[in-house]
Amino acid sequence: MYIGTGGENIAAQDLRALAWHERIKRERASTERQREAFARHFLPKARASVRTDEDTWDFTGRREALRRIVTWLTDPADNRRGLVVSGGPGSGKTAVLGLIASLADSRHHEHVPLDRVGVSEEALPPRNSFTTVIHAAGLKAETIVDAVAHAARRSTASAPVVLIDAVDETDKPELLVDEVLKHLLLDGSVRLLLGMRTELATRLRDLCDMVDLDGDFADPEGLRRHVEHVLLQATRDSPFRRAPAGTVSRVAEGVAQVAEPSFLVGRLLARMLAARAEPPELRPGWETELPRLPGEILERDLTERLGRERAERALDLLRPLAFAEGNGLPDEDIWAGLAGRMAGRRYDYDDVLWLREHVGSYAVRSTDQGHTVYHPHHLSLAEHLRTVPDPQAVHRCFVDYLVDHTPVRADGTRDWRRASFYTHAYLATHIAKAGGHPVLDELMLDPAYLLGAIPYRLLGALDGHRLPADRDVSEVRAAINAYRQAAADFRRTEPELRPAALDLAVRTHDARTLRARMPPVPDTSPWKARWVDLRPRRSGYTLTKLSGEVTRMSAFRYGGEQYLAVVSDAGEIEVWNVDADRPVIRGTITRGKHITGLDTAVGNGHVYMATSSARRVQLWDVFGGNRALGGWSVGHAASDSETSAVAFAEVGGEPRLFCMTDDGLLHRYDVVGATQLPALPMDRACDFMRSNATVVVTPVGGRPRAVVSAWNGLHLIDLETGRSERRSGGSGYARGIQVIPGTDPPQFLVGKDNHTVFRVHLDRAPQQLRTSPESVRDVDVWARGGDTFAIAGHDYCDQPLELFSLTRPGLSVCDFYDLRSAVSQVRVLELRHGHVVIAAGQRSGAVRIWDFPEVPE
Repeated sequence: MYIGTGGENIAAQDLRALAWHERIKRERASTERQREAFARHFLPKARASVRTDEDTWDFTGRREALRRIVTWLTDPADNRRGLVVSGGPGSGKTAVLGLIASLADSRHHEHVPLDRVGVSEEALPPRNSFTTVIHAAGLKAETIVDAVAHAARRSTASAPVVLIDAVDETDKPELLVDEVLKHLLLDGSVRLLLGMRTELATRLRDLCDMVDLDGDFADPEGLRRHVEHVLLQATRDSPFRRAPAGTVSRVAEGVAQVAEPSFLVGRLLARMLAARAEPPELRPGWETELPRLPGEILERDLTERLGRERAERALDLLRPLAFAEGNGLPDEDIWAGLAGRMAGRRYDYDDVLWLREHVGSYAVRSTDQGHTVYHPHHLSLAEHLRTVPDPQAVHRCFVDYLVDHTPVRADGTRDWRRASFYTHAYLATHIAKAGGHPVLDELMLDPAYLLGAIPYRLLGALDGHRLPADRDVSEVRAAINAYRQAAADFRRTEPELRPAALDLAVRTHDARTLRARMPPVPDTSPWKARWVDLRPRRSGYTLTKLSGEVTRMSAFRYGGEQYLAVVSDAGEIEVWNVDADRPVIRGTITRGKHITGLDTAVGNGHVYMATSSARRVQLWDVFGGNRALGGWSVGHAASDSETSAVAFAEVGGEPRLFCMTDDGLLHRYDVVGATQLPALPMDRACDFMRSNATVVVTPVGGRPRAVVSAWNGLHLIDLETGRSERRSGGSGYARGIQVIPGTDPPQFLVGKDNHTVFRVHLDRAPQQLRTSPESVRDVDVWARGGDTFAIAGHDYCDQPLELFSLTRPGLSVCDFYDLRSAVSQVRVLELRHGHVVIAAGQRSGAVRIWDFPEVPE
């Protein structure tokens, strides 16, 4: 029940009005982001100002690229719906896009000096060509989708034009390209002008026209003229102002040859030479001595200008800026102290002043949430500064310093209300990039921090957070679940509504410690929860986070406790005690090779685990002293395919391990003796072992059979003879297979890559149960009470995880609301005391756990 500020109940129409008001607020925020992107990103890059203390227009060249973009804007019929401006780091992508955006914007068009920049009439875009412009660096795909949707709603054109720059600098660029931009281009609802690096642009080559600034649209003459301009204008004391014109021309020519095609390298080299007392001696081959990479130029320039010792001091002070989140690091008594802690030295504000005075061109001033911040001059310089042996250690240093820098109350606890804006906004991101930090448990029990943090950044840290197993963490887990629920409301509402939303979630999840620390909801809040009688949303927690996609999971019970084995396409393997929430095995076993098969078996007082990659099978004893029992080669010697699958089964009263490969053989192993047995030929094996096969083992007609995924069906393999027979399973490739409990002869639930789920019978035609929103990656089946439930995991979509009933058609549960990545594996586990949970292995590498939902009778 929602109570208004005057005590009255809020009517449904009032709630709809509030929802409309919030939508308007979001659209206004999107418009404000567009203004900020122009002021802070597009305009400065378009100017390409040579001097950091002046806003002069020094853009040079790129006329062919500009004309090509204008042609795309003015002639949509003869061009694709997408145009990508690509190139390597420093090629000037943002400068080109910034100039086009400035010329097309009626507010900024008059600000551009056309003669100085050298823009001809044919390179002038139509006024207001873009419905919106987006600087995508650091943004999540959801934020970009909201901005594009806002643009489409307010546009009167049939296909509004959207400019998105820095696509390669987003939170997950590959996800943005594959799951958002491609769909927008195929749908045809918008036209997209995109800026990104060359390697990412190749993903869109089939859908977009290309303007490659390092290839067909390179501009050597424009680069030479820009270098010459920098040599003369970079500093008032430049030695080239006193040099003969021929000398300036020869130096510019040599620098341009070394830098080509990078405008950034040419610019940095020219600045380095302009800072010297005299022009270089123009002996033959002088230009070959110049550094060619941005990082090398930075270090050479600092060393020549400052000397080695002071150059190291400058690098120490610049390095924190490279690891900073958002728009940069604030100079609010954070920069100097953090640089000193990272370098193991003592730095103070005088050192920051010294840096800004002597090499201030490398530390660019910007703003973030109204605060002054600093960041490296270019992403390439930041990437060089981030080249350290242990980046996670740097982020741990950030976390420790920001925590220590937070004021302390009289009782010794941190007063997060008085923490810096940077701490509230980005501490969680540094925790995530540090691989986790114990302080996160403390943060989740502090309402002041939860109300001030940026929701999606804190949720990102929680995705990889592992709760300790050596103490009671029930209150922390309740607080995490409450915050996940509240964060969904935080993203949709104004900041003043957050206390009420958090209070509601805390009450819903009975997070008692967090509730005791919650201040009363302010009287100015439009609503508050007087009491709560509500079942919690089924929020999940992260069991573990692997670096690669989860490719296989296998569950087993041992000693009364539930365990889960997980492997990834990066060759990682982990075994977790899910009851105790602690790992048993963690490591890498195939040196980065894709693990394609996994199975576990309990017997003879041991837990056996088998894995397979493209050409190798390995057998493990999970709890034995010598865990690696054996390893064997399989498959074609010259094959790099990943087609093997493994399964345990009991044959003739003995435990056996089987591996099926595309070489037409059923490989067999004695588990107890860890020895290889003679392989059996499989009928028509190459007809179905086309991809990472899924396999389950079940008796059929009194004989042990392996049921293996196949094109347009299933294959049953007799594990005693190797004989294979295909059974129809409906159209589409079977990705996930499970035996439906209580069926004799056995029936199978099969998830397909064509978005369908089938019930497959051995004695009659398959039955299609449902159409899923995306390709089905895996399935599992669970009997509870009188119902049989199925769990399906999907590729990227609005509902990556779905639960439905096989016994009650039409009953479906789809509100796993905090799942944001495609599900590649899914298992239902029963913990101690009959507590049932759902485990989902994701494309992102995370393994998430949810309570099995309470399904209505």
